[in-house]
Amino acid sequence: MRIRTSPLAVAVLLAALTNAPSPASAAATPAIVAAPSSPAIGEVTTITASGLGGLESATFGIDDPSAGAFSGDGAETGATTAAVPVSDGSAVVEFTPTRSGDIVVAVGTGESVLAEVTVSVSAASAEPAPTSGSSTPTATPATTGADDSAQAEPDSEAEAGRFAFVLIPLIAAAIIVVGGVIVISRGRRRRRGD
Repeated sequence: MRIRTSPLAVAVLLAALTNAPSPASAAATPAIVAAPSSPAIGEVTTITASGLGGLESATFGIDDPSAGAFSGDGAETGATTAAVPVSDGSAVVEFTPTRSGDIVVAVGTGESVLAEVTVSVSAASAEPAPTSGSSTPTATPATTGADDSAQAEPDSEAEAGRFAFVLIPLIAAAIIVVGGVIVISRGRRRRRGD
């Protein structure tokens, strides 16, 4: 007995085979995030990789070995690579940058890279930034008995306001005086008949 295959059946079979999920593509695509993503030099940032599927361990690494070090479970202190155990498809490691700029942190199997994240490191500030709602006390200079009559320097906006406050009445008074002189001089001319 001979079986004849129709072109339509072959097309359906090929479409089903190409659309069937393979074990590698059935798993979620690995992702990696840094929190905070913009730390300062010396500030610890937590790197979390998720969607690692059935991996038992994930290897973290950085693009520049002098850019910082990993720490945490599975990482040797000061190491530039870390093999971290995976739990429920996720792995976590801490990273401390030692230079400013963009640093690429990658996670992989140890042989291939699965995902990367860029950490933008800023230079450490010399002074802590002031927090909103709090004020820093300022030193007030000690005054002596001779300075009791001295006043603080007025700012330019206040001076401009005072100047306008005095100037407007002076201009109005000048207009009234000039107008009065004109009215009086015309009145005298009309009486004389000029």
